[in-house]
Amino acid sequence: MRYDFFSLYPTHWEMPATCLLGSVVAGMTSEGGGAVAFPVMTFVLHLSPAIARDFSLMIQVVGMTGALFVNIFMRIQLEWRAISFGTMGAVPGALVGFHLIDPYVSAPVKKMAFVSIWTAFAVALWILNREHKRSIHLTIVRLSLWKVGTLMLTGFIGGIFTSFAGSGVDVCIFSTITLLFSVTEKTATPTTIVIMGRRRRRQKVFG
Repeated sequence: MRYDFFSLYPTHWEMPATCLLGSVVAGMTSEGGGAVAFPVMTFVLHLSPAIARDFSLMIQVVGMTGALFVNIFMRIQLEWRAISFGTMGAVPGALVGFHLIDPYVSAPVKKMAFVSIWTAFAVALWILNREHKRSIHLTIVRLSLWKVGTLMLTGFIGGIFTSFAGSGVDVCIFSTITLLFSVTEKTATPTTIVIMGRRRRRQKVFG
């Protein structure tokens, strides 16, 4: 109100509408709001992937951190070991992606990488929903060295994907702990939200 930003709504209504939808998607799935903002900004509004990625990261700094507080305040079941080890892999993965890979990847390839992430997430959910009688757990059962390594490697790969599209580590961790470690979606979804919130704050510090 002080700077009369509301006067911009008639000509810039697309992004508030997109972020409203993105926040609903972020609340229901392991995808962050940037997963909605990125394709709209690149495929519909024809902005560069770099701008869309940075915008996605910034809006989720606020949104995911707020969700992190809500999850902890309401004492929602979380898989803290997946959060810790996934974040340990995601931070260096994002830094490698930003500084060593992103400058050499073209815009069309970044768009295809985002589409690939979404497709992988859809396939993971389809596989998950087909197995009605599978045994599920609230947390990872019998955490071992190979599971720790898997979580860190998954986080590292997800961090690289995030450097392209503003999201990715959430999908990777969600798919791994649900499909490979049989963790229930009710635990996996808030867990990935916390990972995104923690990792984005670290990116602001290191980036």
